[in-house]
Order: sequence, then structure tokens, then C-alpha cells
Amino acid sequence: MKCGKILLEMLKLYKVEYVFGLPGETTLGWYDEWKRFEGIEHVMVRDERNAVFMADGYAKVSGRPGVCEGPSVGAPHMLPGVVEAYSSSIPLIVITSDIPLNGEKHNMLTGADQNSMFKAFVKDTFNVYKAADIPFIIRRAFRLATSGRPGPVHIRLPQDVLKEDAEVKDLYAQPEFAACPGKRFRASQEDISAAAGLLHASKRGVMICGQGALLSGAWAEVEKTAEKYGLAVLTTINGKGIISESSDYSGGIVGARGANSVANALMRDADLIFFVGSSTDSAGTASWKFPAKEAAVPMIQLDINEAELGNNYPVTVTMLGDAKATLASLLDADRDYICGSHANIEKLKKDKADYTLAVERALDMSNVPCDPVRLVKETESEMPKDSILVVDPGISAVYPAGFIKSSGGRRDFVCNFAQGSLGYATAAAMGAAKASPESTIVHITGDGSFGFCAGEYETLARTGGNIKVILINNHSFGWIRVSNDMAYGNEPFATEFADIDYVKIVEGFGIPAARLEEGDSLSERLKELFAKEGVAFLEIVCAPEDECVPPVPGWAEKAREKGMKNHY
Repeated sequence: MKCGKILLEMLKLYKVEYVFGLPGETTLGWYDEWKRFEGIEHVMVRDERNAVFMADGYAKVSGRPGVCEGPSVGAPHMLPGVVEAYSSSIPLIVITSDIPLNGEKHNMLTGADQNSMFKAFVKDTFNVYKAADIPFIIRRAFRLATSGRPGPVHIRLPQDVLKEDAEVKDLYAQPEFAACPGKRFRASQEDISAAAGLLHASKRGVMICGQGALLSGAWAEVEKTAEKYGLAVLTTINGKGIISESSDYSGGIVGARGANSVANALMRDADLIFFVGSSTDSAGTASWKFPAKEAAVPMIQLDINEAELGNNYPVTVTMLGDAKATLASLLDADRDYICGSHANIEKLKKDKADYTLAVERALDMSNVPCDPVRLVKETESEMPKDSILVVDPGISAVYPAGFIKSSGGRRDFVCNFAQGSLGYATAAAMGAAKASPESTIVHITGDGSFGFCAGEYETLARTGGNIKVILINNHSFGWIRVSNDMAYGNEPFATEFADIDYVKIVEGFGIPAARLEEGDSLSERLKELFAKEGVAFLEIVCAPEDECVPPVPGWAEKAREKGMKNHY
């Protein structure tokens, strides 16, 4: 059996349905087998970076490892996506073909030391020296990608090995590692009991859930834990979706991205903080202000990764284990306990209602430029209930994160705030559409991100999917523009774009496109967008961020001093 077919057979045993990639000369041996192989669809992209981002979006929505591939010359282009996945613990199988073994020593075109290139940003990197090793390597790759702290794994396939025939007798998979988490383990009973004791003593406790809670699938356990102990549930922007944000127990997003004054005040006033699957990073804590590092309150931290336990805060009780399994053990071990007071939840309900009313009163109802809060609230009203939001960094992310309520129970909000590189979400939206074809994918992006991935609109048109694109046009790298203003008080520098007809560009790819014009009805334009079959595009002009400052703690006070609009 040819090496390429062995690889395809192994991927099929792991129930891989899609591989996202880009062709190259070094991969042709694999493709030659693929032409006669059924059951795995190759999704061709226009840039190798976006192959990884597609696999990332697929993995986040499906819970299964995303698989992507690229040729030798494109391997360096894949690194930005791999770094993002590694930083955010997303399971990927990243396959690169390459020149023949030792060809780089002869200065062969496109050759480079791929394994060294990827080593720092993957759980492991494998060099395939013979075709017969493929089954072993694939099993090991899936085990590593889905177990413990999930993450990407890299496999290098030299061109000469791809041509080999081999007799294999170990063509089998380990099905338990085909999805994430591959294996669950619980924190010790001693640590669970210590955590229960702190929870009993709390009256104003908060639970902060990060992406680890989503990767664990701990939706039910988070909700039951909140109800049992009277905890308000806050999430990081990457953890959005772990609980319905319509729940009385939900306080929304905490920190610096997608947060508001209610959520951050809740954190500031808490008498107990319980981190679940959160790396306590700068975005989720507003650079360690919420909570403050000197906060004199007991803290509990539950995480699958031992490196995160007490990494940024002096934690009172650490619990090493899977979030879903450990919370289930806590609930079972402490089943006779009933919280006597939910006064903090009643206060949270009132504070949320007051904040919502204040935002509604402050909305600017003009169409051009559009108030971004008005845009996302009307989008929420018009988009189908099964929708999954896939958003790019900047205002494309923070406003949907803060003002569109997640229904919980699944990952319905996809972003990339481990690294936060622009241009992520167009590819990720296509991956999400493959993972959940029955859902409407609402892809909110910005004109800054568009420039990174315009070529992928051809891929979008070619592959289809129920993807609705909303492009926020503020004629600039808006986040950098406002950051410059808030940090240095300077005039804009190296951030402004020329006028571009995005509608004409997108129509050139064969995608129906429209623009919100002065005098149009925003709700009608959104209705038209969502009524279209397949892929559709709507451009909306918004004021740059230094005129409507995003809701970020630290910026809000400065914005008020300058008389600028702010919804924090």
C-alpha cells in the first residue's frame, strides 16, 4: 500500500471528514492516492495560514482535531495559525510535505528544517522516515492532540517517503482519542474537599470560566455548580458560551475584551474567585486588574494544565484535572450541601438590567456611521437562533462578545484571543461551517482583517456554506488607532486606509454583496442578508474607534474625559 493511502486510511479510521490545505509539488504523491479515495474531502485554500485557521474553526465547533496540510514551501506560512492553536490549546493535526530526506543539505529548492521550525509551537513534531511508520505516528498524534492540555501536533512527510510502498499490519485507530478530551481525569478528593469548604463560606463568589471549560464540554456542570453555591458565572472572551448569558447566574465577560463595568465590578467585589479552565491571561483579567493580584480573597483554580495552577495569582486551592469530570465529582461529593443565600445573584440581576437600560438610552440611531452596539444588537435580533458567531479581533469581536447573548450549551462564539491576529475569522468561519452545516455562520470582520485574507473570498464562494459576512468598515486599523490615542494622546499614525469598494471586490468573487447606505433601514438590510441562500456579504460603515471608544476598562474613563462615546 502506498504511503499516501496508508495516511488516508488512518485519518478515516479517526473519522476525519475534511482536510484543509493547499497544493504543492511535494504533496503530489499523496494527492495521487487521494484521487481514488472516498470519504475524506480536501478543502483547497488560497494561503497556507488560512488552512490552519480553517482547521482551528472546525476544531472549536466540532470538538474534534482539525486536520490541515501544506507543501514544503508553505510550511513557514502555517506558523501563525499553529502559534494561535498552541496558545489557545486547540487540537490540530498539521501535516507538511517536504523535499526528500536530507535534500535541504544539498540546497534543494523549498527545503528548510521544518521540525525545528514547528518544535516550539506544537506538542510534538514527527519526521516520517518510512511509510510503515504512519499508523504509529497518527495514533500518537491524535493521543497528544486530544489529551491533557490539547494542542497542535506536526507531521513532516518527505517526498521520497510518500512514494514508498509498505506492508502494514497495524492499521487501527484508538477511537477514544478521536475527539477532545481524549481522556478525563479528576482532581484529588483532598483538593475537592478543600474547594468545597471555601465555597460553603462564600456569599459573593464568582466563577470565571475560560476556554478550557468549553474544551471539556462542562456546560451542565458549570451551571449546576453556580446554582448549588450561588456563584455568579463570568467568562473570558474565549470562554463565552459555557453558560447561557440570559441566565440569572451569568455576569457576562470579564477582563479587557468584551467586558463591561457590571462584570468587572462583580469581580472586584467578590469574596471568592473560582477559576475554571482559565489561563488567567492578560485579556481575561485586564492585565491582572480583575481580579487584582493583591486581592485579599480566597481563590480556587481548576485546570487540566499543571503549569497554569497558581501561575498568576496566589491561589488558595489548586485542582489538577478535567473541568467537567472534576466539577461532577465536586457536586457528587458535596451533594447534601445547599447554599443558604443568593443575594448576590439578585443584585446581579438588577445591575444587569440597569446597565442594559443605560446602553439603550445612549445608542446613536443614525445609520452612517453606524453605532457598533446598535449594529450588533440588531444583528442579534435578525440572525437565526441556530447561529454561530465567528469574529475577527478588534471591534468585530468585542462588540458581539459584549452585546450579543450566547445561548450556552455549545460553542456558538468563535474568536482567536490567544494571539489575536487579524484575518483569522474568514477561514475559521469556513471551518465552522464544515463542522456545523446546519447552523448559520455569522462572520463579523473588519476592513483591517479583510486585507489579510481577501483571496479566501474565492474559497468562500467555491466551497459555499451558510455563511453571512458583515464587514465593519472604519477606514483604518481602528484598534491600533484608538490604542495610540489612549496610550499616547497622539494623532493617528500608520493606520488609515484609502477608500475601497469592498462590495465590488466581493461581487467579483461571485458573492452577493450590499452596503448599508444613508437612509437605508439597518434591520431591513440585515433581514435581506439572512434571507439569502448560501454565502452573502453586507458592508456597514462605522465610526473609527477613536470617535466611538470600545468598552475597555482604562479607556472608558479617558473617553469620558474627552467627551467621547463609550458603552463600558
